[in-house]
Amino acid sequence: MAKKILALSLLLCLCVSGVMAQPTQTPYTGKESEKNTNPIVFRDRLVMDVFHTFWMGMPQEVKHLKFDPGFNFSAMWDFKIKEKPLAFGLGVGISYYTQYSNALLRYDKQDDIMRYYLIPENVEYKLLKMNYLNVNIPLEFRYRHENGFKFSIGARAGLICEVSQKYKGQDPSNPSDTLMYKNLNIQNKFKYNVDVYTRIGWKFVDLYYSFQVTPLFTTGKGPKIRPMSVGISLSLF
Repeated sequence: MAKKILALSLLLCLCVSGVMAQPTQTPYTGKESEKNTNPIVFRDRLVMDVFHTFWMGMPQEVKHLKFDPGFNFSAMWDFKIKEKPLAFGLGVGISYYTQYSNALLRYDKQDDIMRYYLIPENVEYKLLKMNYLNVNIPLEFRYRHENGFKFSIGARAGLICEVSQKYKGQDPSNPSDTLMYKNLNIQNKFKYNVDVYTRIGWKFVDLYYSFQVTPLFTTGKGPKIRPMSVGISLSLF
């Protein structure tokens, strides 16, 4: 896991250096004879998405207790189509999701399956959170108008680096004891992820929506959950 994060960090640094060095182009005005020298300032080369996640396919008995925040960070080259208000974005990114609930994820060795186990109502706890991290390659189609309006649609394909769960509170099996741990033994998770997403907005701010097409766990080997996210996007430049 540490090697994957280090490799990703180096790759992101290289991409950031590359996109910062990318030349600025002029916007499309719709008039072939007119040359507009005003630069496109926000070309979505460094994009941060901040969002809330709705976990689709959760068992009905499992309840969400809090806001489930997450973020994406993408460094992309912007390939503008000459004389058109269109472009393509391609680069690398990282996505982080959280899930707060009232159930522990545990591996059943006998059935070779991950399951949610509800925390008894008489057990008190301060934290029960699942973390999900993936690294990905985003590819998107972009439209920009000279007045600042823009939208994009895209897809991400990546590798799942970590699915873990943190717990802090009374021991469910013995409430008189305190338990604090991070469970990294999350089995049967998918090795890769595929997302589709869209953004629509003006200049440096967008509304953001995404849906993960692939489940988080192998079919029949874990909960049938997948993240659907809604939030805002900020284009750094």
